[in-house]
Amino acid sequence: MIFTMEAVLADGYAAGLLATAAGLDRLARHVAVRSERHRTGGFTYRPEHDAWVCPADQLLWPVGQDRHHRLYRAKPSVCNACPGKAGCTPSRDGREIVRALLPWPHSEVGRFHRGLALVLVVLAASLTLIQAVRHPAWPDLVLAAATLAATGLTGWLLTRHLRATPAGFPEPESAAKKGDRYTTVWRSES
Repeated sequence: MIFTMEAVLADGYAAGLLATAAGLDRLARHVAVRSERHRTGGFTYRPEHDAWVCPADQLLWPVGQDRHHRLYRAKPSVCNACPGKAGCTPSRDGREIVRALLPWPHSEVGRFHRGLALVLVVLAASLTLIQAVRHPAWPDLVLAAATLAATGLTGWLLTRHLRATPAGFPEPESAAKKGDRYTTVWRSES
């Protein structure tokens, strides 16, 4: 079988686009998990109590919020007496964690990257189909069919990932409901 050079280059480029799309999806997943792990530092959120639990099994309670974030803080007396304080926080006021009230843009970043990866898959499929029309010879069509099969599989996997990622666009009204028991407004000191 003798392939034309243009067909080999076009299908090779399409395969490179597919590899980039898969790599982008994998990298986005890795970054999202690592970012969340870094932000919370081993702390676990307990929605039934609206509190965070630190690695030393102490609670961080809500102390205030603004339109977009809720601030949680441990009791200073508990934090300052903790043997792990040096590795946790330098603050004498207790460890703080800020939680976004609206899931966006955190959840939307993953959807954006998955959508971007799917755009690369569509480009790879388009390039392969154009190459197949330009070079309808049998060996080139076999190469195009193999590339399209890989494109279809990659597109199916990425579409499945995209559908599994929940949409988190904010509601039209603020997430802080009227009558919420935490009405202290928290302002960052800049």
